[in-house]
This record gives sequence, structure tokens and C-alpha cells, in this order.
Amino acid sequence: MKHLFICVSLIFTTISSISVSAQTLIQNVENREKLNLNGRWNYIVDPYRMGYLDYRQEPFDESPSGKGGFYENLNEGNAPGRIEYNFDLSPTLKVPGDWNSQEENLELYEGTLWYKRDFTIFPDEDNRYFIHFGAVNYEAHVYLNGEKLGIHKGGFTPFQFEVTNNLQDGENFLVVMVDNTRKQDEVPTVNTDWWNYGGITRDVNLVITPATFISDYKVQLADNIPNLIKGHIQLDGDSGKNSVEVEIPELEIRKVFDTDASGKVEFEVPVDDVRYWSPMDPKLYTVTISLENESISDQIGFRTIETVGKNILLNDKSIFLKGISIHDENPLIEGRLRTEGDMRMMLQWAKDLGCNFVRLAHYTHNETMIRLADEMGLMVWAEIPVYWTISWENEATYRNAESQLITTIERDKNRASVIIWSVGNETPVTEARNTFMGNLVSKARSLDDTACCCCPGSRARGLHNKS
Repeated sequence: MKHLFICVSLIFTTISSISVSAQTLIQNVENREKLNLNGRWNYIVDPYRMGYLDYRQEPFDESPSGKGGFYENLNEGNAPGRIEYNFDLSPTLKVPGDWNSQEENLELYEGTLWYKRDFTIFPDEDNRYFIHFGAVNYEAHVYLNGEKLGIHKGGFTPFQFEVTNNLQDGENFLVVMVDNTRKQDEVPTVNTDWWNYGGITRDVNLVITPATFISDYKVQLADNIPNLIKGHIQLDGDSGKNSVEVEIPELEIRKVFDTDASGKVEFEVPVDDVRYWSPMDPKLYTVTISLENESISDQIGFRTIETVGKNILLNDKSIFLKGISIHDENPLIEGRLRTEGDMRMMLQWAKDLGCNFVRLAHYTHNETMIRLADEMGLMVWAEIPVYWTISWENEATYRNAESQLITTIERDKNRASVIIWSVGNETPVTEARNTFMGNLVSKARSLDDTACCCCPGSRARGLHNKS
């Protein structure tokens, strides 16, 4: 599977992101064993961050005593013992969902809000457990049973924390402090042309895996060889050699490979008579990867994408992109897209307009949106929120942008629909900007080496690939 890369400067209309203690993302959460934690979450609004900062404006959970604020009594599931701050007596918000569209008094709110969710589980000592968030806008501090798991920045990228040793038999509670305050040195910065929805805006799951499990994989057509499927599989857990099986029944592929000492295997499988994915024929194959005690299935399409002169070739045939930009926002019901039905509606409208292509602007969209594009036959331009007046010379800002780019590509690298990785949009051209964007382009190339030539311009620069 090959992709185009582009850094956009047009006038038309996820460490996994920056995090503390967050692990490399598990691929394909949707098709794994999990406990879904969506639903009604209790919330407390905290505009002065009194539950997090002491009078010196320093975090309670970084103080020597670890006392004060909401953190002081998180082991009881409440803020500091005062009845007005009791989560169980607080109102609720739907998760996934933004707070702006759910409560009138939060419509214009930018600041801190605390969420709490109780759940019951009896952990199996042979399994591992991960709290996985599809997206939280913007800064999330995550606590489980009163213990802080870590921090994540980035409003549109997924992240996770392993909680195998944090779970209790029976009742557990999860608390998330969310802050959607815009800041100059963040990504995006203070200037955007979309609404700054706050909240836990995508799915929350407790993912359950064996002690050693398939954490990541990539399956695609080999560059320049349309009849060769290649890829890699990465295990997480006990190091040492393991046997993994790759099966694509429709192509009569069933191969067993041995991992190396780090739990990784790279493989190649020759194949005949592949039906290539395209908007006219969005063919997806069931690909199953199996370990002794685990089996993961995915729907994957195979296609080539390249540029020759001014032509874009899909599966060696010239294709004209007819597309539209889409925001992660529901035009019928206020707020973010919440369900598969919302997303399917948006993509179907694009198809009804005659589109074969959508730009999912200006940030990483829901993984379900990309999978639906695979299924429905729409090529995708995927983007990160490097936009307008980013702090080009701030190293932390660059690390944030790069992390969001890495997370986006890693999450969606198996999706046939994605033909463009966009590293930014409408960014004023300066030397510092060129360095910043050039470094992002280089990082994208290192993650997807099918991009092989650079085409700079006065307002845009991009990476195009060829077979």
C-alpha cells in the first residue's frame, strides 16, 4: 500500500502525541476483546483548575505530599470530601461527545472539566489490560482508582495506558481531567477555523490481551511489485521466538513465520489475481494474523498510487480526484460526529455529489471514518492540525506535531483509502516554517518509504510517490 504526502498551503476550504507513560498504540482496537466504557460519565467543571493546582499554581500530584485538590481524595472517588464536589452527585455527559453541544452553559466553555466513570471487572491474571482513548480534546490527565496513569496532549489522536497492575477485582473508577484551552505553543495553536470542542470526543475502551499479543502489523503491496504482499508483525510481551500465521483465504494464502528475539517478523508472500482496491471497486480482503492464543482479523485493500508528471495513477491508471473537504462535525445535530451512522452519512453525501475523494480536514479524524472510506470506495487526504501561526521555532511544538503525525500514520497505515498524508495547511512561508515542515516531511518519509520525490513550491510543498 503506497501513499502520497503533502504539506498544504491553500486558501480553500499522536510517544502517542505528547504523553507521559503512554505506550505504543495497539493496532486495530475495534476487532479485539474489550470492555467498552462509553456512556454517561459524571462531570465537574473546574475553570480555575483548583482540583489540579495548588495556590502556587503547581500540580498537587507533583507535590512532595501529593495532597490537595481532587487528587487528595481520588482514592475515595471524590474531590476533597466537600459535598459540592462529589462526582456521584454531579451531572453527566455522554461519552463519546463534546461538552459544548450537550450543555448550554458549556457551549462557549474553554477550560478544565473532570470526568468520572465507574466500571466493574474481574481481571484474569493471564491477561493484560489497556485503557484506550480514541481522542480527548485537548490535554488529558488520566487516573485509575486514584493513581495517575499519565498525561496526553493532542485533541485528535488516540492514546493508551497499560493498567494490568492498577485494576481491582470488582469495582473500579476512572477519572479524566480534560482541558481544551487553546495555547500559542500547542498544535493546533490559538488560531483555527473550526470550533474548539472540548471533552472525551471518541470511544473509550478497556482492551484485553494475552500476556504476549499482536500489538502491531502492516500488510500491503510491495513497492514496484504489484504481485507481492509484504509486511511486518510486532508482538508485545515475552521476548523470544514465536510462530505467527498470516492468512488471506480469498487469495489462498496461509503462511507461518517465526519472529526474532524482539518479537518482530518481516514477511513477503507472492500472490496472483489480486483485485485492486479502487473507488469503482473497493475490494477488501479479510486478513487474519494469529498467535498461539490470539487471532486478529482486519479488512485490507491492496492498491498502488503514484505520480507520473502531472498525472496521478491509481493501479497504473490515470485518475482525476473529485473531492470535498469534511470536518468532524455533524451538520444536523450540533457537535462532533459521534457514531458510525453520522460518519457514514457524511461520506455518503460526498458520494452522492459524485466525489471519489475526501479531504478529512484539518486534523486526524476518527479511525471509523477511515475504515468506512475503505469500505465505501473514497480516497482520503489525511491531515494533522499544523495550521496558520504555529510556533515554528519552539522545539516542544515540533515534537507535538511530529508525534501527532506518527500516531496518524501508524494508526491508518493499513487503510487503502488513504492516498495523501498532509503535514499542515495554510502556513505562512518563512525559513523557520520551511524547516519545521521539511522535518515533518522527512519524518513521514521515514514512516512510509514509498514517497520518493519532493516538489517544493512558493505556497505548498509535498511528497509524491511512484511505483
